[in-house]
Amino acid sequence: MKTISTIRMKPIPEHFDLITDKLKDRVDIWATRGADAKVYLVQDDDELMFSIILDGMDTLIENQDEALSFLDTIRKYLIEYSEEEGHTRARTSFVLKES
Repeated sequence: MKTISTIRMKPIPEHFDLITDKLKDRVDIWATRGADAKVYLVQDDDELMFSIILDGMDTLIENQDEALSFLDTIRKYLIEYSEEEGHTRARTSFVLKES
């Protein structure tokens, strides 16, 4: 079943462009993998959202360690949402229907 995974983050204002560029690079990396993935980088005011739609959970699981390692490299440039949530808000869901 298709899945959508979204990670929301708020860069520290003076590092907004740096983080945006790093996330744009991540979109490009997914494009070179040949995976059947749709990847989006979206801005909503001071928040960035990195979303990926995949054909199944397997690809997501296979790339989880790399994705977490990448997030560790940018964490110091992000505003913490709360102690419980940390610096990102991540969500993975199943796509029930698409056009």
